[in-house]
Amino acid sequence: MSCGAILYATSGNVPSVLLLEQDNAHYKRTGSEAKKVVIDIGPSGRKEKNETDEAAAIREIYEETGLKDIGFDKGFRFDLKYEFNATDDNGEGMRIMKTRRFWCARLPEGYRQLIHISNEHKRYWLEPIDKAIKIKELEDSKKEALESFRAYIMKVKRR
Repeated sequence: MSCGAILYATSGNVPSVLLLEQDNAHYKRTGSEAKKVVIDIGPSGRKEKNETDEAAAIREIYEETGLKDIGFDKGFRFDLKYEFNATDDNGEGMRIMKTRRFWCARLPEGYRQLIHISNEHKRYWLEPIDKAIKIKELEDSKKEALESFRAYIMKVKRR
């Protein structure tokens, strides 16, 4: 199980989400997977032994972005499943199947000065939610997660 968060900011009525482009060399992707642009919808990573899901997400946010003291919105959680090809440490090909559990959290004021991405990613940027969902390189499972987030945030904003 991997855990993470969709990090967002709002400008007017439009939420924007933090997107991260993966460094495929870091993940040892092979074949056509190595050439693919892989975009993450937020920082996430593997849960460590004796760690709660939320604690894992908070740690991963810090490790991948440098952001601390992130508080999750109540009421949003999304589990997504996906798979990809990779090689193990012995050079053997394998199929990786993952489940990621996402929460969401508002980016803190001044986040641009606070973010320092890890070597797992090439870059980060904020994208308005409707444009993010239409990015062609984004896998369907990640689009589904963003659509669920959009429905949640629009419902919360109407209250």
